[in-house]
Amino acid sequence: MPVDCWHTQAIGDKNRARVSGPGLRTLLNVARVWELDVAEIQTLLGMPTSDEFQTWYDAARADEPLTLETDVLLRISAVLGIYKSLRLLEGTDDEGSKWLRGINRESPFNGKAPMELMLSGFEPGLMDVRGYLLAKEYGGGTAPNEVDRNFKPFTDANLIWV
Repeated sequence: MPVDCWHTQAIGDKNRARVSGPGLRTLLNVARVWELDVAEIQTLLGMPTSDEFQTWYDAARADEPLTLETDVLLRISAVLGIYKSLRLLEGTDDEGSKWLRGINRESPFNGKAPMELMLSGFEPGLMDVRGYLLAKEYGGGTAPNEVDRNFKPFTDANLIWV
């Protein structure tokens, strides 16, 4: 293996080790706020075995060395991003939890609760919820409303050249 590839991998491992414990601890705190049980937390993390999860849990809580796989860290990142977006959009943990558990008829939920999509066991479910909330956070994905009713598209005649 070329030295550059090994060096890049070592940096990746070092960074994964640096964020694994804090990331898992934060996810566990979010899970407490959302009132998730152990099986639901394991599902969000990609379904590690009970023994594997317990090892991660114990290491994270004891602030011991822990290096999670990239896939697990991606899932943790998605959950933390969902939590952050819900705090911005809904304002409180309670309102965010209600939104996660409530039926949503918009795509990608199609009549299911966002939490149901997150707990489907597949990474795309998490990423769909994350993407939906990011779009909402930045103003996208919102259906036209009363303010938009009389909007007339701009034309070249609207441009003022100075």
